[in-house]
Amino acid sequence: MNTGETLTRLRALLPVHYLAQEPDVDEGPPGPLTALLTAVAGELDVLEEDVRRLGDGWFIETCEEWLVPYLADLIGLGDVPPDLGTAMSRRALVANTVAYRRRKGTLGVLGQVTRDVTGWPTRAVEHHPLLVAATHLNHVRLDRAAVAALRPAGVLERGAVRSPPAATQALDPLMHTAEVRRTARRRGRYGIRSIAVYPFPVHAQLIGATGVGGTSDAETPRGPAGGWSRTRASGGWHHLDPLGRPTPLFAPPRPQPALAAHAQEQDLPVPLRPRRLLELLRTARAGDLDPAALPVGVRIGPTGTDLGPERLRVCHLEDLAPGDDPQVLIDAVAGRLRAYRNGAPYVPSTVFVRYAYGAAADIGAGPYGRTARHTDLLGSDTWTPPVSTGAGAPRDVQVSVDSGADPAMPLTVADVASGLTSIEAAWSDPAGTAVGATATVSIADSARYPANLAVEVPPGTRLVLVAARWRERVLPNGNVEAPAPGRYSPDGLRPHLRGTVHVTGGPGSSLVLDGLLLEGDLVIEPGDLGSLTIAHTTLTGSVQVRSEPEAANATLQVRLERTAVGAVAAGPSVPLLRAVDCVLDPQGLPAGTAALDLPGAHADLEGTTIRGQVRSRSLEASNCLLDGRVEVARRQSGCVRFSYVGPGSYTPRRYRCVPADGSDGPPQPVYVSTDPASPAYLVLSASCAPAIREGGERESEMGAHHHQYRPLRRRAAERQIGPYLPVGSEIGIFGS
Repeated sequence: MNTGETLTRLRALLPVHYLAQEPDVDEGPPGPLTALLTAVAGELDVLEEDVRRLGDGWFIETCEEWLVPYLADLIGLGDVPPDLGTAMSRRALVANTVAYRRRKGTLGVLGQVTRDVTGWPTRAVEHHPLLVAATHLNHVRLDRAAVAALRPAGVLERGAVRSPPAATQALDPLMHTAEVRRTARRRGRYGIRSIAVYPFPVHAQLIGATGVGGTSDAETPRGPAGGWSRTRASGGWHHLDPLGRPTPLFAPPRPQPALAAHAQEQDLPVPLRPRRLLELLRTARAGDLDPAALPVGVRIGPTGTDLGPERLRVCHLEDLAPGDDPQVLIDAVAGRLRAYRNGAPYVPSTVFVRYAYGAAADIGAGPYGRTARHTDLLGSDTWTPPVSTGAGAPRDVQVSVDSGADPAMPLTVADVASGLTSIEAAWSDPAGTAVGATATVSIADSARYPANLAVEVPPGTRLVLVAARWRERVLPNGNVEAPAPGRYSPDGLRPHLRGTVHVTGGPGSSLVLDGLLLEGDLVIEPGDLGSLTIAHTTLTGSVQVRSEPEAANATLQVRLERTAVGAVAAGPSVPLLRAVDCVLDPQGLPAGTAALDLPGAHADLEGTTIRGQVRSRSLEASNCLLDGRVEVARRQSGCVRFSYVGPGSYTPRRYRCVPADGSDGPPQPVYVSTDPASPAYLVLSASCAPAIREGGERESEMGAHHHQYRPLRRRAAERQIGPYLPVGSEIGIFGS
């Protein structure tokens, strides 16, 4: 409650004759009594707010985070997992503990406890029923045969999933012979007393889904294709991945199951099996499933309608349906489709798809929610608007080519180049009302924009190029307010820019890129750009900062956050680069390309994986995987801590690094996959040495996934599930 309302309440409590000599609140300076009541009202507001918060603190659903351990102590839950600032929910564990205790010893509660502690979907498997049983005439066990039946292909298909690794083991229905290795040490699984718990630390990222990333229905675009992505044609196939990479499709998991439920395949973020897709399509064709609930949607042409389930066929499992309407064969394993018309293959000009793919972390471009991070990103930008008369009016343009926002909306253009042209026209206006302010180009769909771009940012001006849509707003009376320029939602989109982007900046200018998939290079031309921020972006090429004697970009500060980029190279005049939770991997670039080439800059790295050579003037690195040769010119200053450094490197002093100072021996990092299209891209394998896998700060892993604290979550789960184990059982946590 604000002070004005409290002051009105206090004045209403006083006798009228006390207020007779007091001027009205809105007329002139306040009298002595009003001044006293104003001071009292301020303190009363503080007291009422404290009482309200005290009431909220008695309930686990509304209390502040620091009160969670105290409420846990009230129910006898002493060992509460630490607050890691991640998606793991300590509230859910405390809230459900009493219900868990009622179900002690059951298989479902083990998965639920692990899910609440780690924040990952989890499945628990009792391996005793999966052991081969010797046949006896009095006790025939046909369900536990030593050989696998080849007829139920769907059963064999579930055991053939290869990524993520937990999916193969958790969903494997085949019988196995007994193992004597310890399950608790994650060495053997199939034993008489063995129970395995499989967390799934993978996110199913939805492209083109309604309400993704915290976007409400009122904020969903009403354009012809929403946030659907455009496929990439190659060799007669249309690849769902914008870069044309073979990547498996995922099935979005169902909402969180009930406490007593045992997680099944539909509750887990796992790759979409072809036979599971076939079963869902048949259910939709029979009218028992809404086609919008299918994990894949296809639309041919920007204004076409969705292909019905009868026109979506599963590759290698179905023939084409009769008729001359367009049909598509979907290959869920490789993430591609082929279009047919009149029974013959053809290549449509445009195909839009709605689908889900797997990702181990929110790094790079993706449809995940970025609203809070984007706000923090703009607030922490080193750019400050100049103080000048007549300057500072913001300029906003929305881009929509053939999906997303309504092209008839004011300030909406058809491509990014036109959006930048509109912004530059405002900058060149003789009145100069746009210079010195923030100009925003919002890309409101997940379409492809094939064009080389060039823009020159005036002095003291900031340009923001962001994947976002202008959102509608629901008023308290229920009316919906139309989208307004400058009010955007950076969630649920992944636009694809194909080409090289050239940027020239004036003194004190700033450039912010957020949420983009850029297939090409970002080139900062000679000038005096003051700040470059790249966040939540995938850049297949390199970031190049060029300089000349008179335009050296000498004050440029480069900042990368949650970004995947091929390489970064800058001239000797650039003073600073900071990278947080990033991936630098020059595979796909010319051989010999250094991942980080900053001969004159100080590199400040935090939780970053770099696979390639690193050169810099000075270096500060924490929790990093520098998987290549590192050469630092000034080694008397700076520090490398809790990091892996490649053999033959010359670095500043090291603190708890692998290898230590003066040692070039093993171990070396082992990744689950080095393929950028894999859901487990650059995730450290369980076979990686503990000195690297748990050698980061707080005993977490080194590299770009340090912020997820996987080892800490696993250890917390091991402690929490102990009291719920069946008597005589041995448990192990796999796949994390």
